[in-house]
Amino acid sequence: MYDKLIVVPQRGWIALISAFILAVVHQYLFYGHSFGISYPVFVILFYLYMYTYAGDRLRQGSWFSRLVMVAIILLSCTYGLFANEFFRALNALFIPCLISLHLAYMLSRRRLDWNRPELIIDALDHLFPQTFRHFITPFAMLKHKASQRMQEGQRATFRKIMLGVLAALPLLFIIIALLTSADRMFNELLGTMPRWILNLSPGEGTFRLVWVIIMGFILFGYLWGFVKPLVYAPPVWQTPPPGTGAAPGVQPPSNAQAAANRPPGPNAVTGEALNTQPQLPNSENGQATTPVQIPGQTAAFPASPAAVDIQPRPHPAQQVPAQVQPHHPVRIDPVILGTVLVLINIVYVLFVFLQFSYLFGAPQGNLPDGSTYAEYARSGFMELVMVTALNFVIMLCGLLYAGPAGKGLQCLNNGLLYVLVLCSGVMLYSAFTRLLLYEQAYGYTTVRFLVHAFMLFLGVLLIVAGLRIHFRRLPLARCYIILALAAYVLVNYAGMDRQIAVRNMERYEQSGELDMDYLTGLSTEAVPALLKFSREHEVYGLAGALHERWAYLFDENTDWQSINLSDYLAIRALRQDSQQ
Repeated sequence: MYDKLIVVPQRGWIALISAFILAVVHQYLFYGHSFGISYPVFVILFYLYMYTYAGDRLRQGSWFSRLVMVAIILLSCTYGLFANEFFRALNALFIPCLISLHLAYMLSRRRLDWNRPELIIDALDHLFPQTFRHFITPFAMLKHKASQRMQEGQRATFRKIMLGVLAALPLLFIIIALLTSADRMFNELLGTMPRWILNLSPGEGTFRLVWVIIMGFILFGYLWGFVKPLVYAPPVWQTPPPGTGAAPGVQPPSNAQAAANRPPGPNAVTGEALNTQPQLPNSENGQATTPVQIPGQTAAFPASPAAVDIQPRPHPAQQVPAQVQPHHPVRIDPVILGTVLVLINIVYVLFVFLQFSYLFGAPQGNLPDGSTYAEYARSGFMELVMVTALNFVIMLCGLLYAGPAGKGLQCLNNGLLYVLVLCSGVMLYSAFTRLLLYEQAYGYTTVRFLVHAFMLFLGVLLIVAGLRIHFRRLPLARCYIILALAAYVLVNYAGMDRQIAVRNMERYEQSGELDMDYLTGLSTEAVPALLKFSREHEVYGLAGALHERWAYLFDENTDWQSINLSDYLAIRALRQDSQQ
């Protein structure tokens, strides 16, 4: 049934109608509602729409695609599970970008690897130019369908009717002017019509209708940009020299390759499937029919093998060599790289050795003279910036762009890279401990939580870089992409506001200090834990501030589209606290 849908002549019309149905669902889910469970519902419906009508363009058997799909679904579900405003705003930008990259990887005609930067260009191309150019495709389909149904005589009659309407307009203007001056009642009847039209105001229904129309065209244009993409001309430097007989920028495919690469997609304008298969001998009369010739196009299958290559082939001695310069990747001389690593590592080793007690003595109170916790933490953060800005660049250059070297020089450079990784890890651990001290003294906040998460992420990247020194075939870019995606999903599901509240409550038990103004400003994720803490420790004013802060949740009429688990748990905790 699915294969029949791909080649059905009405594929374009079915996709267009489905796009407007999905647009109706979109406005129903999001008009007047905040993001909640509606977000993952629409993401799933959108993927079903794209995979159903562009299934012939789908890349098969990709584990990375399944990994990204899981990440997209998990991130979409955060709108129904958590209430942190920072991640809600960030995911509103990150999830659509991730979806566009994922669909470009799965459906784009270029079939790029997922770690190629050109994939971003493909995603932007399908998101804007390819989508906008198909806004007129539904009108072209309608025109084509009408011209097919109308016979020549009917089209001539329609043109005559339109000419008659144009000719009658000036006559109607004169006649109406005369009749309104002749009869007062007729004049009042016509005079009420403009006032009736002016009383029409664009209400909610009109706005919803405009929403559906615009969203329907966007969805259909985005889909059809994958089904029938615009193939751009190759750059000038990819144009082959004259006389080669090849199309600009491409190698002439063989007859079998041309048949295998030709998708059974619909016509770019009408959306109807083209008959690109050769006609087989008729079993009834034993006569073979000729292939269907589409006007303006060459035959899909030539009549004889001689028609495959119609260009005269020059003698080998007369062939013009291609004027293409060989591409040499940028390489760093191993001696230069080793010199840079030796000088940098001397500074880092000296820094770590001389200040070892300063780096790791802070937890026991061994701060430098005149240094405060704030100054100590800020200096650690600057070291972290140095690690990320300098050491990572140096390590990546040494790992990815080092030129060939002898065995001894290669072992020396690898050892220097290990020292660089080790020193970077020492400074990263120093910055981590300094931030812990700062939080113990001044409390836990959103920014400090995110900095902690970023430090842990950098630590994992350092470990991967160290493994890459030994395992030269380890795909560093791919590992970093996967780790970054996994880290972002994990930090979304860490329950940041609840973790901040718990850490500040633990700090209160040790120091007796609590920033209630900041804690009551956290999202609903922290409300159950804070109310429980307020009852157990009898913190004056905390429960009252929470009830006042979230009182509007009881009066808010929440539809099912905006259901959020954190809000529900907060409301239940507030009700239980009021009853006690």
